[in-house]
Parts: sequence; C-alpha cells; structure tokens
Amino acid sequence: MKTFIEKSEEKLSTQLIKFCGAYPTYAGVLNANAAKITNLNSGNLFLIFILMIQGKLQTLSTTFTAYKDLFVSGKGGGVLGALPALTVYPTTPPPIALADLVSLFREVIQQCVKSGNLTEDIAKALGIFEEVSAVTLGDGTPGLHLKSMSAGHPTLHTTLADYEGYEVWKDSGAGFVFLNVSIGPNYTDTSALPAAGVEVIWKYKIIFRYKNQQIGHWSATLSVAVKGSV
Repeated sequence: MKTFIEKSEEKLSTQLIKFCGAYPTYAGVLNANAAKITNLNSGNLFLIFILMIQGKLQTLSTTFTAYKDLFVSGKGGGVLGALPALTVYPTTPPPIALADLVSLFREVIQQCVKSGNLTEDIAKALGIFEEVSAVTLGDGTPGLHLKSMSAGHPTLHTTLADYEGYEVWKDSGAGFVFLNVSIGPNYTDTSALPAAGVEVIWKYKIIFRYKNQQIGHWSATLSVAVKGSV
C-alpha cells in the first residue's frame, strides 16, 4: 500500500484538514507520537491562516498595482478613488506552528504505517491512500531470484513495489502446480527434501497479486538444485 502527501499548498491544506479530523478515530490503533500529532494539528490551523492571508495579500497586490498604473498612466485624467485597504491580521491569529510542516506530516504518516495497523480503508479515511493504476500494475513482471539456502530449503526473493504479494508455482518434476502465496518479498519453500544424498531440481515461477488476484506477467523460471541431507 502506498501513501502520499499532496504537492500543491491548497490541496495539502485540504488533506491535512481531513487527516487531523479523522485521526482521533484511529489514534488507538495507529499510535503516532502524541506530541507530533499536537504539532500537526497546530500546523494544520496555521496553514489555513497563512493561505488565507496570502490570498488577501495577492488580491491587494493586484488591486494596488492597478491603482498605481491608473495613477501613473491612466487615460483621461480625473480623480483617483480611495487607496486600496491594507490587509489586517485578525485580532487573535492562531499560534505560530513549527516550520517544515510537510516533513512533520511525513513523519506522522510513517509512524502510522509502522504501527502495522494502517489498512487501506483507514488510509482512505485519513486522506493519505494513493490509488495505484491497475493498468500500470498489469504490465509488471516479477524478477525472481534465489536469495539463500537454509538447511537445504531455498528462499526465493522478488521486489514487491506496489503489489500485495505473489503466487509461487513449483515444478518438482511433474509440471507446475500452485504452492503458496507470499505477502513479503521473501518466500522459503519448506517442502520435504529428497532422500539423503539425492539431488533433484525444483523449478519455480511466480506472478504478482493485487486485490486478491493474479496481475501482470509470469516471471522467468528459476531452477534450484536441492539435495537431501546426509
């Protein structure tokens, strides 16, 4: 599962409003650092304020520039209107927050991920779930490698990227049959080894899984020599 942070400031503000509003519902399972959550809430309010003031200043800048242009070179002369009103801060602006709000938000999201309890549904509720294109995933071909041998049992490895896992298919000499599903990059085949001193070839191929079904293309076949312990 992938998470994301909006890049534009306006969308970031909307995302933070959603995240900070929804987080208390899941605080007990995600267990992000309480001080960081407090700082993030403060940053959320301060960003709303900053963007509001920036909008007013930009509007004032445009208006004041037009006023200046009319004064300097406006056609027809005449009397100028009143000066544009300067932007005034509210009587009680929100407390000034910590700098680098994006990095703080990223740290909080990482803590949520590391909790092991951030499901797709919770990530969607928090507004941080990044939808992955099934079309893009459908072009994927896993690279299958032998990572190690432990007590005669081969451990397979692939890079999962945005996939949920992969199916392992095995040919012990009678054709490929489904063996198991791995949700991590490594998979150890714990099948019974051949008789002591006997060497056989086990062949493997894998295919990625997404949304509980096969997706993409089959890997190349990997052949592993397996020998029974003496």
